[in-house]
Amino acid sequence: MLPHSYTLDSLTKSQELLSSIQSATSPSEITTVCTSIQTFLHTHSPDQSRHFFSLAFPTLICNIFGFENPRAASPSSNGWINIAELDKTLFSLLSPTGTLATAISAVDRLSLVKYLFPAERLPIWSRSLSDKHNLSDLCPSLFTSSSSSSQIQLNVFQYFFFWFAYYPVSKGNSGNSNSNSDQVSVKSTAPKFRLENWTASIPRFSASKRHVSDQKPNCNLYTRLLYAYLRANVPTCDLSSHQPYRSSILHYGSGHDATVAARAEFVVNTLIHFWLVDNDFSPFPVSVCKALGVSFPFGEMPPSPGLGEVVKLFVRYLSLSTVSAFRENGEFGYSSSPRWRTMEVSKNKDLGFGCWNQCLQRPLYRFLLRTLLFCPMAASVKNVSQVFYVWISYLEPWSIKGDEFSELDELNGEKLENSVSENGSGGGGFTPRWQDYVLSNYLYYTSLVMHFIGFAHRFLHSDVEIVVQMVLKVCFLNHVLLFDVYCISAL
Repeated sequence: MLPHSYTLDSLTKSQELLSSIQSATSPSEITTVCTSIQTFLHTHSPDQSRHFFSLAFPTLICNIFGFENPRAASPSSNGWINIAELDKTLFSLLSPTGTLATAISAVDRLSLVKYLFPAERLPIWSRSLSDKHNLSDLCPSLFTSSSSSSQIQLNVFQYFFFWFAYYPVSKGNSGNSNSNSDQVSVKSTAPKFRLENWTASIPRFSASKRHVSDQKPNCNLYTRLLYAYLRANVPTCDLSSHQPYRSSILHYGSGHDATVAARAEFVVNTLIHFWLVDNDFSPFPVSVCKALGVSFPFGEMPPSPGLGEVVKLFVRYLSLSTVSAFRENGEFGYSSSPRWRTMEVSKNKDLGFGCWNQCLQRPLYRFLLRTLLFCPMAASVKNVSQVFYVWISYLEPWSIKGDEFSELDELNGEKLENSVSENGSGGGGFTPRWQDYVLSNYLYYTSLVMHFIGFAHRFLHSDVEIVVQMVLKVCFLNHVLLFDVYCISAL
């Protein structure tokens, strides 16, 4: 037990940090506060640090993302994350390998601090459920067994990551209500399509080298943090890659396996439900809803605007696991039970035996479908083209190159271990070994194309060049791929 004086000292310093966080406005003041936080956490034990997380951490999150008023409908432009001068300072503070992340893990390991997440910030589907329904019945990896729509109890990491996932949703919604040009703080430049940039991914049209600059993610602070959290928490190859001593007598026990798997599932499902599912009127399969006796009263709505760039990074990162599964199965020819068909992440305790495709497949399909069906006529075609890139990323996992995240790795001071390039796969064109992937995602190549043609017909007048280029790409790509699959199947 800690001496009383040490407890009072940590409590006093935590209160001082809270006052400093609330009063800091200039970049120099904010930098000083961030340095003080790291120093405090580095010099205090988890038991002492709990005062900081109880008193100051919620305010720190609100100031970083611009929610000075926790009940405000949208983030303020004064959020620290919007100040370019603070990029280096904030990345150092929020990095998954930094002092703050280490302290969060230590506090969570001892279950010293719990928070209640505001219900009005949750994905819309969860707000519509009455208190008689347990959210854990529908999404056990995201909510605890005691979670209702009005009482969401989270540990420190979960609380932070809920806010992190909610930020682009609220930013996009507020930008959409005020100005079409003010979207989530991820660069929204939509480069024009060039025929030579994508035909090289198809064997018959690979005369010129494929340019991948259009596929690389933009590298602002939010994007860098998103990539860092995915890289630190979500395995794309074998789970053992997160366990350096697994092969020795000092190996981790099964409890560590479960912790890594649970953290990965939590991160992936949080982003899926905040970004892809959110206001979907059919967030879960009909059979699941009938079995649990739940229904969702809200009607047809498009997804939150301005999410295209972050969703694309998310999808392309998870596609690395598909490429990894393809590499391992593909070397031995066709697999009767490909990993992207058999994997059920929510029920699998060893992520080394599957990929994330099964977890992503339905929510991403409905995200794309709702964009095409319910996109309002006043929407910017530029924003829709960002979602279009998400679709193309999912259609062509074989287009992922080894340097896909090289710029983000360099900015974050990291090197992607077990990268696609190091394993000799990725960045090529469609080959017969990808047939199972195309067939298991058949609706992406067929049904979505028909809905896209209807969307293009409605929006042709908005921007003729962009819409025509998108139509040409989708129709030509799907024609060649499905023709190749048919020919392979006929052999």
